[in-house]
Amino acid sequence: MTLWWWIAMVLLLAAAGLIWTSARVAAMPREASAPRRQRRRIAPSESLLEWALDYLLRAGIQLTSRRLMIAVALVLGVLAVMLVLLDQRWSLYVLSAVLVGGNLLLQWRARRLRSRLRAQLPGYLEQLLRELSVGASPESAFKRQIARSTPPLRNMLERVWARRELGLEVHEGLVRESTLLKLNELALLATALEVNQRHGGSLRDILSSFVTLLRQQERGRRELKALTGETRFTAVVLAVIPVLIGGYILITNPEFLSTMWHSADGRAALWLALGLEASGCFVMWRMLKAI
Repeated sequence: MTLWWWIAMVLLLAAAGLIWTSARVAAMPREASAPRRQRRRIAPSESLLEWALDYLLRAGIQLTSRRLMIAVALVLGVLAVMLVLLDQRWSLYVLSAVLVGGNLLLQWRARRLRSRLRAQLPGYLEQLLRELSVGASPESAFKRQIARSTPPLRNMLERVWARRELGLEVHEGLVRESTLLKLNELALLATALEVNQRHGGSLRDILSSFVTLLRQQERGRRELKALTGETRFTAVVLAVIPVLIGGYILITNPEFLSTMWHSADGRAALWLALGLEASGCFVMWRMLKAI
């Protein structure tokens, strides 16, 4: 094991210990009553921590600061042990796979969360319209409909109302959630509430038009998904065929790939094929995402 590998292991253990200590300090009651000067001194770490919490919250994972720091400390400790037990090359591959796979998993959860919120939002607005039609104020109707909603929409609305109780307006809380979740529909809803609050007008008419717009968008997305089904299936087939061919060659004639791997030119050809496969999958994924 080389010297830099030991240095990396020590750094990971040191980072794990530092985060664990920070988690214990953050859990102490005296931290909440710390002087402003002392809180400002740890502001950079708090901003990084808030970014990590928002990144997880975008994927539907709601953690406290202490639990997040403890989880990161445990992950760093496990990675440090892996650097010692595994071979240098394999530990690097495993580390890269964990980072890339974890990021892809969080992005998939974030897209799924946005889809569920888009599906729940029209029904929530229709219930809100019924509350307004019987004479309820917008804020009281908004608050009463929170308890009648189901997750994940209910969790988002509870965060908006918590900010309302801290002094923000409802539309400001919706803008914050729109930025966090990357959901443009919430920004449009916040704009409608802000326009009604500042300039007046019929909020019921605005929300009714907004519900109609959301229904039309959902219908358009379904039609587009049905029309592009053949294209998406073709892209999946093109991405899977090289992998299946490589697996077939590996099963039927392993000496062929073994000979290529143990020669410089063959190894370069295999890495080139892997790079072309990855780049092709990325290009097709971006093309399908742009539809």
